[in-house]
Amino acid sequence: MMKKSIALLILLFTVSLVSFYFTNDSKVFAATDTFRADGQISSLVLGMPPSTHTVNMSSVEKFILSGYWKLVTDKGKIANFTSEFYTGPVNGAVNHTHQVTNLRVEDDRPIQLSTDGSTQISGLTDVKTNGKSAWSDVHTTISISKGRTISINIADNGTQRHFMGQPIYGIVKDLKIHY
Repeated sequence: MMKKSIALLILLFTVSLVSFYFTNDSKVFAATDTFRADGQISSLVLGMPPSTHTVNMSSVEKFILSGYWKLVTDKGKIANFTSEFYTGPVNGAVNHTHQVTNLRVEDDRPIQLSTDGSTQISGLTDVKTNGKSAWSDVHTTISISKGRTISINIADNGTQRHFMGQPIYGIVKDLKIHY
């Protein structure tokens, strides 16, 4: 009887460890409306309109974007969103910074992080260049996918095509759920 109890205890312990490992590795979350996420921007924007079907990668102008972002929600509302990144052509000429701030959601739906760590938020942002206001009330969609990546889609017509209609991509470095 004692051997069966010990064997059962060891089996339960092993299953718990394996379960914890896979749950942690897969970033399984509970659906929530209060969370904090941040990470790095690391993106490449090609100097061409999004309607272009053929790209000559050796001659198309390329712009590197590098920086950070942070999103905080509280009970389904945006508490804070900021993103700041350097932008410049790959030849190193005319680097500048952008700040995307003041995210305002356009509808009353609460912001929710799904059980797989995904969310999509549509609203308006203000976009600055080198710390100075450049464009206000720009339609923006932020998507976090499976707690691992982010894309920030800034409306082309709201920024005089500055980002060429291409999303800004990044990595989720940290995602914390608060209850």
